[in-house]
Amino acid sequence: MSIEQIASACGDAKRTARGFMCRCPAHEERVGSLSLGYSQDGIVLVHCFGGCDQKTVIDALKGLGVWPGSRVVAARKSDVTPVSKVGGLCSSSWAAGIWNASTCAKGSLVEIYLRRRGITRSIPSAIRFHHGLRHPEGARWPAMVALVSSAIGDAPSAIHRTFLSRDGTSKAPVDTAKMMLGPCRGGIVRLGGQGDVLLVGEGIETCLSAMQATGHRTWAALSTSGMRMLALPADERDIVILADADRAGEAAANAAASRWVKEGRRVRIARPPPGKDFNDLLADRALSVTEPLT
Repeated sequence: MSIEQIASACGDAKRTARGFMCRCPAHEERVGSLSLGYSQDGIVLVHCFGGCDQKTVIDALKGLGVWPGSRVVAARKSDVTPVSKVGGLCSSSWAAGIWNASTCAKGSLVEIYLRRRGITRSIPSAIRFHHGLRHPEGARWPAMVALVSSAIGDAPSAIHRTFLSRDGTSKAPVDTAKMMLGPCRGGIVRLGGQGDVLLVGEGIETCLSAMQATGHRTWAALSTSGMRMLALPADERDIVILADADRAGEAAANAAASRWVKEGRRVRIARPPPGKDFNDLLADRALSVTEPLT
C-alpha cells in the first residue's frame, strides 16, 4: 500500500515536498499532524508531530487496515523517552512532568471551558489544568490535561492535552488543539460515574456530556483507533458505545461492538442525530440517542 493510499484513508491528506501530511489516527484532530514519506531505499517513514509514539501510530494504522507491507521506521528520533516510573505516572518523563506540574481543574480555565459546553458536573480527578504548555507551532497555551491509564489494571501510561484559548472559552487557535503524549495503546481516561453500565466514547467532552446526562460510569478512548483496539476487563459486562456521528466514528463503534459481543458482553450503541454530537445535545438541553441507555 502506498503512502498516498495511507494518507487518503487517514483523512485531510496534503502532498508535501517529501510525501504527505494527514490526520494521525492515534489521536483526535481535525488538521493532520502525521508525516508520511519514503527513505532513499523505499522504506516508509512515519512521524506524528502531535506527540504520538511510533508504535501507537503503527497500531492505529493496523486498526484502520492500512498497514503497508514494507518496513516502517520513525522519520526522526521520538521526543518520548523510555517508560519510567515518575511521580506515580508510568509514562515518558516528559508526560509525567506535565502531569505533575498540572493543578486541580476546579476554578481554572478548564472549568470555564467545560462550563461553556454545558458540562456542569464536578470535574474528574483525571483532568487537571496546566497554565502554559508549548504547542508544536511554537506558542504556549493553557491546557486541559487528562491522565490516560490502562483499561486493564489501571496503570497510568500517558496524557492527553487540549490546548485552550487565553480566556478558556474555546480551544486554542492552532491547527491541532488536541494531542496525546506517551504510549496510549489500550489506554482510557476514567471520568467517573456509577453503576454497572459502562459508557465508552472517544472525545472527553462527548463522554463527560453523556455521563452528565445519564450518571453512568464513563471512559474516553480518545480516538477511533483507541475505540477499535480497546480491551475491556472481564467484569465489564454491560457496555454502551457513544458513537461519533461520522463515518470513521461509526466504523469504530461497530468494530468494537462486534468484538465485545463475541466476548459475551451486552453491547448497545448510542448515536446522536446527524450533524450533532453528544455535547451539542447537552448544550441544547435535549440529549437523545437511537437506543436507550438504561
